[in-house]
Parts: sequence; structure tokens; C-alpha cells
Amino acid sequence: MTRAGKEPAEDVKRAIRRAIEFAGLEVSEVRMFKTEQLDGRIVLGGASPAGCPYEQPAVSFMAVVGFDGAVGEVEIRCSASDGDPLMDLYTAPNLQKCSCRLDDLPTTLKEVWVSRREVIARLEAGEVEPIFDGTWTWAIGMKGPP
Repeated sequence: MTRAGKEPAEDVKRAIRRAIEFAGLEVSEVRMFKTEQLDGRIVLGGASPAGCPYEQPAVSFMAVVGFDGAVGEVEIRCSASDGDPLMDLYTAPNLQKCSCRLDDLPTTLKEVWVSRREVIARLEAGEVEPIFDGTWTWAIGMKGPP
């Protein structure tokens, strides 16, 4: 079992925790898995607002840290819904193709969280998806990075 890339992956886990706290959210989980298929470690994280009654996090993160220590972009996923994230996965608009450098994660996450609230308000006002918020598109279905 190789330990290559483990320390950079631990740094990524800490950075994700700090970004979640910066955005005013609570950490649901942050963990890592080693994967030979991606030649590195996958760091997964999740966060929700304080008092969220659902088990699934409201926003989730994924980053790949290579065995060589290279850190890829962090992918951010979330739905524009105050309901159960698991139940609303295919019925609420989801953030599309959102990823950023690890250094930009605190600011990007905060912007995504504000945008999410604005998209929810636009949906409640009768707008239909897809919704472009000026930076990202929110649409039903999960479409990852190209």
C-alpha cells in the first residue's frame, strides 16, 4: 500500500473543512479514498447549513490528489432546494459544471451558496429551469465537468 500523495490529500481535506466553515456551513463529512484507477486519492466532502434535518449534505465536493501530490480542481455539487437533497436530486435544479482551484474554494463555495438561495427564490417566483445566475447554470439532472 503506497503512502504517496497522502500528505497532500490530508492538506486538501483540511482546506475543504476551512472553506465550509468560511461559507458559514457545517461539515457533514470529509474523507479520502485511494484509487489506482485515478492514480491517486479522491477527497470527498459534504456540508449543510446548521440545523439541517437531512442525512445527505446540501452541498458536496470532490477532488483528486495524485500520488505525485498534484491537486486537481474541486468539483462542487448542490441542488437549489431546501428539501431532502437525496429526494430532490432529480427534481430540483442542480448546479452544473462547477469546479475551481482549491485556493479559490472558500470564495467559490460562498458564492455558490448565495446563488443557490437566489435560484430557489427565482423558482418560487415561477421561473422555470434552466436558470443562469450570471456565473453558473442550474438545471434538472446531473451534468459533471465536460
